[in-house]
Amino acid sequence: MKAKKVGIFIYTGIAFLIIVLGTVFYKFRPEETVIEFAMFNGSNWGVAVKESYSVIDSAIEKFEKEHKGIKIKYESGIPKEDYSEWMAKRVLKDEMPDVFMVLDDDFENYINLGLIEKLDGYVDGDKSFDINKYYSEIANSGVFERHRYALPYEAMPTLMFVNRTLLENLHLNIPENNYTFEDFYKVCRMVTLDRDLDGNPDYFGIYRYDWINAALSNGVTLFTEDGKNSYFNQESLADAIRFVKSLEDLNGNQNVTKEEFDSGKVAFSQMSLAEYRTYKSYPYKIKKYTGFAWDCIPMPAGKTGNNVSMVDSLNVAISAKSKKKKLAWEFLKTLSYDTQIQQKLYNDMPVASVLKEVMESRESENIFKENEDIIDSKLICQILENGSAKPRFSGYEDAIALADSKISNLNQGDDIENALRILQRQMSKYLLQERGKE
Repeated sequence: MKAKKVGIFIYTGIAFLIIVLGTVFYKFRPEETVIEFAMFNGSNWGVAVKESYSVIDSAIEKFEKEHKGIKIKYESGIPKEDYSEWMAKRVLKDEMPDVFMVLDDDFENYINLGLIEKLDGYVDGDKSFDINKYYSEIANSGVFERHRYALPYEAMPTLMFVNRTLLENLHLNIPENNYTFEDFYKVCRMVTLDRDLDGNPDYFGIYRYDWINAALSNGVTLFTEDGKNSYFNQESLADAIRFVKSLEDLNGNQNVTKEEFDSGKVAFSQMSLAEYRTYKSYPYKIKKYTGFAWDCIPMPAGKTGNNVSMVDSLNVAISAKSKKKKLAWEFLKTLSYDTQIQQKLYNDMPVASVLKEVMESRESENIFKENEDIIDSKLICQILENGSAKPRFSGYEDAIALADSKISNLNQGDDIENALRILQRQMSKYLLQERGKE
């Protein structure tokens, strides 16, 4: 009986000791450090994507393996159209995420409010980081007033897609990569045909080619980097607009539609890489662009420009109020600078990588060769290298919409130079009202 009591006492003591040790261990365990990341669901480029979190999740998994005790957390399911409002609410609560995606319209506003950490010191002081590994125009998209505030995560070039089948049927050659406005016009003119003799063309040269890309490839700069001044009163811009209007005139009074392009009746179309990669894949491929073979070339060059087009990017930044800035910088690099993550991004998403090394890799060269060799990966590299970055000043979209509303209504026979002089005065007044008050 006595031995039984001793046994109970021992077992009770052991149990008590376990409880005490467990409590002490729990109380004094290393605290888990959490980095909060903010992103939106879906694509930044207006196309349908599946599993938009997959690359981010891979980046988080890699980062957490390399940084024991650090957890990355994010809120899923935020649509892009609600993201700015969601972020604004976090700002009001003084709860900015440590690392976050930055929409173009918010970039300058966040900087002016002091919400984004300057990255100059991180970039210059990190021996493992080389800013020159990015395409320069894409890297500079995160710079504002000579300071770097963000790193690029995704790149998006604009290309000219060609209906190779239609040109071959008409015994026409695909333009060389250094083709000009004049070369492009000649091909479009020869493609525009009225086969049923009803007085209207049945086949067309171009669908969706805008004056903005024509201006860029004619050497035109429309705004200063800070968006406080504009340059619409230029002869080179007038020439670019006149060129676009001459292409539209080939179609007579007809408005070329997407359906006509889809059915193979149009030779050329301006298109983002995202649009091509999305609609090329199943199940979209069986619904679109199935009746003809494609090719891809740069934009045509004007007399005062080169074969360049606008390149855009989605950027990522660090909160100026983050208490974990060093870790936030390391995670920012994982998203933007890690070749494994950037290669997965290029493999799995309808975007381009921001890193030269990834775009020039052998794995990247094979991406477009699985089904049909339409896009030469080297061509995409060339376009990214030579492209012109989309302006990121606050109000750019409204300013360009104002210009487009005036330019789109011009006709080939109008006094385009005079119209641009008037537009320049209107734009100067608009920018003074919107930007001069800052």
